[in-house]
Amino acid sequence: MSPVQNRYCERLGIAVPRVEDVAAQGTAKLFHLMVVALLERGGPMTLDEMAERLETAGVVAATGDLAHSLKKAWHGMAPVYRDATGHFGLDLDAFALRLLVRGTGLLEPRAAPTPPAPTPPVPGDDVPLSAEELDAAFRDRSMTSLSWVRQAAAVLDARQAAMTAEEIEALLAGLTRHRTPLGAHNGPDQSDLFLRHDGGRLTLAPRSPGLAAMRRAIRKLSHPELVRRAEHAACAARIAARRAELDAEARRDAEIARKARRAVLRVVPFAEEPQAAAVLDVSQRSIQTFLGHDMAELAGALDRFDVIAGLHIRDTLHAIGLDADRRRAVDLRPPKKSRRLNRAGRTLEITPELLIAATTGISRPLGDPEKVASYLVEGDHSKLARRLESDVKALYAFYHYGVLHGFVRLRWGFIDERLTTEWALPGDASLYQQLKSASETGAPVDLVVGAAPGWADPWARARHVRILDIRFNDVLVAEGEGRVALSIARDEIQAICLASEHTVPSATQDRARRAERGDEPPPRAR
Repeated sequence: MSPVQNRYCERLGIAVPRVEDVAAQGTAKLFHLMVVALLERGGPMTLDEMAERLETAGVVAATGDLAHSLKKAWHGMAPVYRDATGHFGLDLDAFALRLLVRGTGLLEPRAAPTPPAPTPPVPGDDVPLSAEELDAAFRDRSMTSLSWVRQAAAVLDARQAAMTAEEIEALLAGLTRHRTPLGAHNGPDQSDLFLRHDGGRLTLAPRSPGLAAMRRAIRKLSHPELVRRAEHAACAARIAARRAELDAEARRDAEIARKARRAVLRVVPFAEEPQAAAVLDVSQRSIQTFLGHDMAELAGALDRFDVIAGLHIRDTLHAIGLDADRRRAVDLRPPKKSRRLNRAGRTLEITPELLIAATTGISRPLGDPEKVASYLVEGDHSKLARRLESDVKALYAFYHYGVLHGFVRLRWGFIDERLTTEWALPGDASLYQQLKSASETGAPVDLVVGAAPGWADPWARARHVRILDIRFNDVLVAEGEGRVALSIARDEIQAICLASEHTVPSATQDRARRAERGDEPPPRAR
């Protein structure tokens, strides 16, 4: 009997699995069984609990220590995470989880196998050839091995009308050029398949003994091609139907992403012991701080959001009493902890501050922990609030870049690398999608390039451009009327939007565009 539905499987839309069933297949690795055990439980488990469950299912580790083997099999791989309490859980939004679930046979295919297209029937010899059979037999085919008499007879049989030899020849020449044309030694006089009429017009002799043989010969050529065409048509219909389904799914995802209520959270001093917090409401572009006794209201303020992003976000939500699995929790921690610099073993520690600064261009994205601690001890709420607001703005710029590009940047010395992120919702438009749409429609766009946009006036530094070409690492744009094309590195783009989406241009943009039109002189350089 299958277990009752749980929150993990309900979110994924799958039936609750049993470890025994997957283990019996004999193909699942230990890490896969770890994921199955968590799916079966529907919530976090300790390492010992997972080891006990697998042992009950008959799983044996080669080392003799199943708990130790499970830890080695995991070694930090997604979609399994370990929280501050030592429990292991599943990141339900991770792409790796979908792959594992499908690979272990727990997720049904998106569509049932499509039956093959029905094979066109072969008519009897007493049935005249059809126009489709004629086209399939002759179209761009080599007819050098088929006599002109049979070719002409096939045309008359399919057309069911009297024609001259010259009219037949013209039609055959239009079907294929790989053939022997009508000549003195291969005309209609060489066969009893034809009846002659006034004006040299020809029809088929219905009682000719060669009529049935001609039809069989032509159908031997046409039938395989008709089968291929039927399969191609069925495949095209399936592709069109699937494309329509994907388009509808994309529109639904885009609407869900548009309506999703998102927040960026910053807490201090630690995720497990938050004493002060700032919540940035993305859609409202507002920031609310929680200090002292206000922290009791933090959980209620966050509960209305569908997506919450922040550093060590799962531990933070757990500490304030919220279930991270009931919403999308986006952890803004670096995807990698370190980067090897040379063969001697020198490594670079990848901290949030390093990655945020490299990605957004914000020089001091997060506050000094010692200063923040002193603000907390001294009760200096004004300085603490300003620091929290500054931190959460930097985290929002970091989150926005990761959603837009699908990666964040690691830049240090000679290093300039991309670290992949999975922060976007399925319906979020990527930078490439927005550039491609603007390129196809010719609509002007505003780009913020270089450092992250300012909070008070995010489009103050925007560049009003038209997209000319999208290349691998950069985009070719035309800026201003009559100006030459210039290249902008795609990695340097921090924000993008259609120029028409600005209901009210920023004061800086408004002045710059009036100067560009010649309505007023440009501001004097300082």
